Amino acid sequence: MADQGSERSSFWTSLPGILTGVAALITAVGGLGGLAIWQHNKPSPTASPGPTPAPIVEPVVKPDYPEGSRQWCDQKVADWSAEMAKGTDDAALRAAFRQGECGKKYGLRLGKAEAK
Repeated sequence: MADQGSERSSFWTSLPGILTGVAALITAVGGLGGLAIWQHNKPSPTASPGPTPAPIVEPVVKPDYPEGSRQWCDQKVADWSAEMAKGTDDAALRAAFRQGECGKKYGLRLGKAEAK
C-alpha cells in the first residue's frame, strides 16, 4: 500500500491556510493604520505648544435691588464682608447700610468698626 502522506500540499494552499493568511494581512494593515493615526495625534517634541487661549471670564454684574430692600441689605453685608476680608473697613458702605435701615428692618449688623 502506497503512503499517501508523502504527497502533502502546502498549508497555505488549503482553506484554513488561506483564511489564516488573510486574517494576518488584515491585522497587519489595521495595526499599521492605527499606529499611523496614533503617531499623527502625538505632539511633536520639537514643536512649540502655541499660544494658550485666554480663559473666558464673565464680568460680575451685581443686581440693582431697590435701596432698603432685603436683597439690597444682604448685598451690602456681602460687600462689607469682602472688604473686611481684604483688611479694609469702608465707611461709605457703613453709611449706606445705616441709611437703608437694614439693622432696624431686618436685624442685620455689620460688626464693630475697626479703630484706626
